[in-house]
Amino acid sequence: MTDPGSAGPSPPPAIIVTRMPAKIEPLWPRWAKTVGVMLQRNILLRSQCRRCGTLMRVEPADLVARHGAGWSPIDHQERCRMVGCDGASYYLAARRIDTAWRVLLADPALIQGLDDLPAPVTARTLRGG
Repeated sequence: MTDPGSAGPSPPPAIIVTRMPAKIEPLWPRWAKTVGVMLQRNILLRSQCRRCGTLMRVEPADLVARHGAGWSPIDHQERCRMVGCDGASYYLAARRIDTAWRVLLADPALIQGLDDLPAPVTARTLRGG
């Protein structure tokens, strides 16, 4: 570009490049992505209440019937099923009973506070054994 009345061409306009930080998406194993896959692969599923700590067995077939095979329990919560509790339960999954349970939460807002939850409550702890 030439500026009228100047001796030479004007410099090109400055281009400002800003980079947004990349959103990091967690990678989930295939067996944990949908309840249909969990049902096919016999994945173990549990829910744990944030308020009372109750740990409950969850049948993938029930979730398939309620939400469809393509539904994902990742980042979903449901009302606690313990009588008298108004807490929210999140899901955990494991491939086998002797492997580690994976918490099915990726949203930082849902993960926040997991370290401060009550200890898991099971039938054994309720009986005092």
